[in-house]
Amino acid sequence: MEMLFVVLIFLLSISLILLVMFQPRQQQSLSTDATSNLGKPSYWLARRGIKLATLIVSVLFFLTLFIYLLLARV
Repeated sequence: MEMLFVVLIFLLSISLILLVMFQPRQQQSLSTDATSNLGKPSYWLARRGIKLATLIVSVLFFLTLFIYLLLARV
């Protein structure tokens, strides 16, 4: 069981690293903050699939680590 969690956590972490690397970058300028577009719909229109996949994988990674922590504690 522990080996299953180790493999799952490893695969999720590698996929999360790759997904974050492929995220679109924003140009920073002195007049606007780079995070100013996060709440706007235009942020989600560009490469929506990668952004949603990153969100889903990060939630799965967090839940897997949390479940492993709870099971290892018992």
